[in-house]
Amino acid sequence: MKRKMSLSSGAIIVFFVFGLLIALQLKNINTSNLQAYYAKQDLTELQDQVMTLMRENSELSNQNQILSDLIASMGDELSGDNKSLQTIMDEKFKAEIFAGLTDVSGSGLQVVMEPGTDISVKASRLLLLVNELRSSGALAISVNDARIVAMTEIRDTGTANPQIVINGNSYPATSQFVIRAIYKKDDINRGLQLVNNLIEQLQTVSIITVSPSDTISISKLSEDSLTNRQI
Repeated sequence: MKRKMSLSSGAIIVFFVFGLLIALQLKNINTSNLQAYYAKQDLTELQDQVMTLMRENSELSNQNQILSDLIASMGDELSGDNKSLQTIMDEKFKAEIFAGLTDVSGSGLQVVMEPGTDISVKASRLLLLVNELRSSGALAISVNDARIVAMTEIRDTGTANPQIVINGNSYPATSQFVIRAIYKKDDINRGLQLVNNLIEQLQTVSIITVSPSDTISISKLSEDSLTNRQI
């Protein structure tokens, strides 16, 4: 009996730490200082940061597989302790959502950004929206169906034919961008309010619309995405 309780308690602690590590990577840059932050960064430094985060993502993916194997091996030990097993599974699912390793669906917000007076959408404005959604409690976010995780890159590229790069894939900056975010139901109104406040600031340069939905679906991080490749 003591061995069973030790295993279940240990597994819960492991999953808690794993979820915490992922959550710590989701620290947001204050939206008011975001553009200044990126303007001060050297391109080489930014590239190094992206590569570092990609390596961390690979390590987290490996940790997730190790923990999945641990659950499978503990099936017999926890067969009489359904509550402990459910706690472990819940923690694992939360960690997978934060890391972008699983599909998610539920209630949330859909935000559409289109070129305005600037003719093209800017990566900095997409980042402002993404950070606002994160800070308001979004559980999962996608931009043009690309899953947004802690190590996702969103940056401008090109001059004559401007593009926005997201997870290594390029999208025409002159097209519309659809941002989806899934929330707990109690957090949707807060997210809607914060996004609407940001829209008021950006409406002179971009056309942005936001609408709540009960049927938001966000796919997991693509296996062939640059962000998900092992270094």
